[in-house]
Amino acid sequence: MAAPVVEEIPLELAPLKVSIGVCAYNEENNIGKLLENLIEQQLSKEFALEEVIVVSSGSTDRTNKIVEELSRKDRRIRLITERERNGKAQALNIFFPNAHGDILVVISADTKPAQGSVAKLVEAVKSRVGGACAKTLPIKENKDVMEFCYWFLWRMHNRVLQKESGRKALNHLGGDMWALRKGIVSSIPNGVINDDAYLGVTLKKKGWQISFVPEAAVSIRSPTTPLEYIQQRVRIVIGHKQIKEITNVEPTTIGAAAFSQPLFVLKLLAEEMETQRVRDYPKISTGLFLELLAQILATMNFRRKDGYLKWRQIRGTKKF
Repeated sequence: MAAPVVEEIPLELAPLKVSIGVCAYNEENNIGKLLENLIEQQLSKEFALEEVIVVSSGSTDRTNKIVEELSRKDRRIRLITERERNGKAQALNIFFPNAHGDILVVISADTKPAQGSVAKLVEAVKSRVGGACAKTLPIKENKDVMEFCYWFLWRMHNRVLQKESGRKALNHLGGDMWALRKGIVSSIPNGVINDDAYLGVTLKKKGWQISFVPEAAVSIRSPTTPLEYIQQRVRIVIGHKQIKEITNVEPTTIGAAAFSQPLFVLKLLAEEMETQRVRDYPKISTGLFLELLAQILATMNFRRKDGYLKWRQIRGTKKF
């Protein structure tokens, strides 16, 4: 497919406006700290933060009240509410037309972006790059096995994204914070589970490149039990399988690469294991077993994919 025609924006029209979207459902534990973090993010002179829009879908806790209080202190913070929770794709379909920015940044509500990460992310959206994704870093504070497994999984995922980005083959806005040129994709089909995977595949099919930006980092919490870990991974894997069913294209994931490029994944795994302590190898084996189990369960439950659009929250990931 021919590369898209890119209109260069004259310097005198700078700064470009940036709109940040946060999709929230009962996020009272973190939403206030996240919004304060985002407002304090420093952008380069070529960009200006236009707004931070929170789409709160069916929240029944203090999420809306916290956002309203902060919006009175900073008019760039806006709250849009949905009476019912209809899935993240629907929340993004509300965010897209309401955003006024030239570049749209979407960040998960249960995260903590490192200072300067928004700037690094939006700066990557240039020339033929239509979207960019940040590096996700699960917090690893102790010797907990599940925390280590989740941390190792994301280390591998980030390696895959970086390798594919380097050869301009990345087709996934994978992670918990990503940026997109406004207007390339105006909506996501109802029922899509993994919005980032759908948008990434769509960008690539339209001829745009996607950049993985390791300098932009966002922290998340890991599931605390094997059951929570499996539940989250099954939903995500089912979402990836759904994208292939809808678009006939496999998004860039560890699971997909393991089947299509096993030697490539084994090489990345070996490289990552070389950076780890030998005494942690049993934990790595546990993580690989859980990932295999999640892949099997996702395949078995794929026909019931509609039940994964609105998933049960994993409360252990909501505490910063």
